Amino acid sequence: MNRFSIALFGILGFCSYCLQGQNALLAPISPRSNAMGKTALNFTDLHSLFGNQAGLANLETFGVMGMVEQRYLLADLNHAAFGAALPTFSGVFGLTLRNFGTGDYRETGAGLAYARKLSDRLRIGGQLNWSQISISEYGNRSLFNVDFGIQAELLPKLWAAAQVRNAIRQQLLDGEYTPTVFSAGLSYAVGDKVMLYTELYKDIDFPADMRIGIEYNPSKAIYLRAGVNTAPGGWSFGFGLPVFQNLVFDCAAAYHPYLGFTPSAGLAFRKKK
Repeated sequence: MNRFSIALFGILGFCSYCLQGQNALLAPISPRSNAMGKTALNFTDLHSLFGNQAGLANLETFGVMGMVEQRYLLADLNHAAFGAALPTFSGVFGLTLRNFGTGDYRETGAGLAYARKLSDRLRIGGQLNWSQISISEYGNRSLFNVDFGIQAELLPKLWAAAQVRNAIRQQLLDGEYTPTVFSAGLSYAVGDKVMLYTELYKDIDFPADMRIGIEYNPSKAIYLRAGVNTAPGGWSFGFGLPVFQNLVFDCAAAYHPYLGFTPSAGLAFRKKK
């Protein structure tokens, strides 16, 4: 058994619930989300490509982003992803590509997203996902699935959001199924510089996870972020640096109480208006 297999099955054998939300069949977590306790439902920027697709409806110009993460600082648990979003007169279209793992276990995937504003206070979105799982001892398995999301303004500066990921439950191996997740959350703007996020995340096979995040924008030069989550418990922090007027560098580190740190980083580019 090679080094990757030892690492992967060692983690699985240690405590299966520790991997809640870590299955790569779910969209990878963007550096912005990773820094804020994995909250993402109420994002309204390019990071919505890997959070709640409904947030893409707020985009007004073309944008692309790329990101990488190294789970638990293990070289064989790398996750890389690319995304692009294009606003049109009939809504916003998005594309995501991702890759996770190495030769013995690899997941690749692609997604086609669509989002639309129904009004200034209501946005909807969804995504068609294709995934392929390659396991050296079992061969390949390809499957399609769908995500749905919504964002709605309840009060001035207070937004609610909900999403279902992998809405169609499918069997991968005997007793193993695609992770279907339901989540809901709120965001609130405290003045012009602070955003608060809270979410409840429920994989149907695992305990619910409460997530809390904060983003502080003291100046145009930096965004400071931090967050916590409850199942199994952990904390995170990070920052965003606008390199130019239309380019932002994001970096984050999330700490898992049993498995250690997961660093992530990415670049997001949006065309000027």
